[in-house]
Amino acid sequence: MTSAAVMADGLEVRLHGELVGRITRSSRRERIEFQWLAGYAPGPVTLTEGFGSVRPRAPTAAASNFFGGYALEGRQRQRLTQIRGISDPTDLYAMLREFGSSIAGAVTIAEPGAARRTAPRYEPISEGEILRRLRRAASDGDLGSDDQSRSMLAGLQPKLLLARFGNQWYLPRGRAHSTHILKPRLSGHPDGLVRERYGHALAAALGLAHYHTELAGNGARQYLVVERYDRVVRGGTVRLIHQEDVAQALGLDWVDDHAKFQNPGRPRDSHRPSAYRIAELLGSLQGEGRPVAAFLRRLTFTVLLGDNDAHAKNLAILHLPGRSVLADAYDAVPNLFQQGRIDYDLAVAVDGSFDQRRISAEHLIREARRWNALGVGEAEGIVTATLADFAAALDHVTVPPGLPPAVTAQLAWNLERLQAGGEIGERPAAYRRRRRPAGSLGASAGVAHPGAPGAARGGLASLKLLDEARS
Repeated sequence: MTSAAVMADGLEVRLHGELVGRITRSSRRERIEFQWLAGYAPGPVTLTEGFGSVRPRAPTAAASNFFGGYALEGRQRQRLTQIRGISDPTDLYAMLREFGSSIAGAVTIAEPGAARRTAPRYEPISEGEILRRLRRAASDGDLGSDDQSRSMLAGLQPKLLLARFGNQWYLPRGRAHSTHILKPRLSGHPDGLVRERYGHALAAALGLAHYHTELAGNGARQYLVVERYDRVVRGGTVRLIHQEDVAQALGLDWVDDHAKFQNPGRPRDSHRPSAYRIAELLGSLQGEGRPVAAFLRRLTFTVLLGDNDAHAKNLAILHLPGRSVLADAYDAVPNLFQQGRIDYDLAVAVDGSFDQRRISAEHLIREARRWNALGVGEAEGIVTATLADFAAALDHVTVPPGLPPAVTAQLAWNLERLQAGGEIGERPAAYRRRRRPAGSLGASAGVAHPGAPGAARGGLASLKLLDEARS
């Protein structure tokens, strides 16, 4: 088959609306072929760190894992492929054909001519209908969507994708883009949403997240509203900001739900992530910025928070004109301290340790020194400043109703142990947090918290990024 014939078939891949190449089927269902558009000259925004410089045809495995990284996961993959008549839930081409018109970041994927057949539109949706679709998403794992939706978003947690313009919620139809993610309360994890809201509030206080979240509803009808940091509404139009997660950038297997975690049994497995591999990737990014320093701050926050789900798909890169940066923190939840937990393993090891209880500030510093990407003494400064900012956040961030007191006690314990130079260890049952003197805001200047002067809120940071991005 000639190159021209290949380019005439398949799915069109666009970046910020510009055609960059086409996807065709491969000999295996979980694989696709990607070929760049003849004569395409990369613009200021990078498509991917995985194979962006390979022309004209990208390596099959690399292209499959990149585009597969945008695909549905777990139960949602099983359910939605079944609804759409896709017999094999690992049929990547079919999944991209059905749901690729609105995915994470600024990539869109569709059949030629789909723009005429699936025009984007928004349908107003009532609070009652939102609750009904959230219940369905929780019970059926189908994103609360219907056969007119061309959207998908990776992740195992049930969710509903909606758009909000002003104070009105809308259901995106066809190729329309969502602006928010709504997550239902799950009966098996009744305080899960409260934990996630508090984790986001702490991340925002440390400047690690600049989007808005809020809890809505109550009781069994409670849900979490999460503003998408890769979307900005301007003039009634949803604009996209390009991103890829670290699993995509590292070329990790998109089918294997465990590939996003480092393997404790084989910690040097090149098919899995590690803190070193992530730092090496971030250190190679082009343009201004300090993504490796930002990663160390994020890693320190992850240990303090007790977030065992900070895997390679919960860490992302924003691709902006001429530079790439670490994206906002998301899905950051203090989930190591739930009753009945029997393991304390993190998603990636710190200085060789997966057990969060065996980690100290010195472990974080030694891990960062191993990366050989920071200046002399810089790792110590970053870890120390992050600890101080976390202390200020614990003092000033409002604890949402329903958060178990053991969570805040544990976070304070984690902080005190790291600041004292020890490992986190086991928190004594009788432990009570020692409050710091009033007015003590930590050693790092400029710490922001919700409600503080100058604290970022909503899409303001994303709006600034969008000004830089090609739209």
